[in-house]
Amino acid sequence: LFASVEPVLPSLQKDGIVVWVLGSGPYPPGVVALQELLDAASEELEPEDVWQPKDMNDTCLYIFTSGTTGLPKAAQVSHLKSIMCLSFYELVGASSRDVVYLALPLYHMAGSLLGIVGCIGIGATCVLKEKFSAGQFWADCRAEGVTVFQYIGELCRYLVNQPQRPGERDHGLRLAVGSGLRPDVWRSFLQRFGAIRIVETYGMTEGNVTLFNYTG
Repeated sequence: LFASVEPVLPSLQKDGIVVWVLGSGPYPPGVVALQELLDAASEELEPEDVWQPKDMNDTCLYIFTSGTTGLPKAAQVSHLKSIMCLSFYELVGASSRDVVYLALPLYHMAGSLLGIVGCIGIGATCVLKEKFSAGQFWADCRAEGVTVFQYIGELCRYLVNQPQRPGERDHGLRLAVGSGLRPDVWRSFLQRFGAIRIVETYGMTEGNVTLFNYTG
């Protein structure tokens, strides 16, 4: 994608923005070519005190948020918050025996930290779907042995709005967890697809409180 950035490179550099590029060059002066640095780097780990964070509240990564507390922004996520995401699926009742279906974008916290990191935390299998398809969903669940589905409310609405098909209840899905499921869609989802436990959660990428609806 460097060709898209190159025309505005002088203005970026004027504003003090550093551009890093992965891939073979050549690149103009001021651009950091990561491939050369990676090729030259040792495969031996540095001593632990070099890479271990000095403070768990220091920034671990920046993650895009659509802006619950204001405009869209790159929100700071601490090391502590990242590690806490390891326990997300355990908190909602999943285990290492589960197969989790994940079709959420990985540039948001729900997909990457709660989804991927959450699966790592319990040692569960993660089925990554590049793009959600309401028409393929139940066939995917049967083919992959899916037991847990991480949603945003709209995904459940898409499923409920699909034409009815034979075998919609012929699946192993036992748990759906996510955010933004409207009451009417919640009721329709259960009536149509069977006794699936739903755990609605709410949290903000840039916030410090998360809510879980354990009672349904």
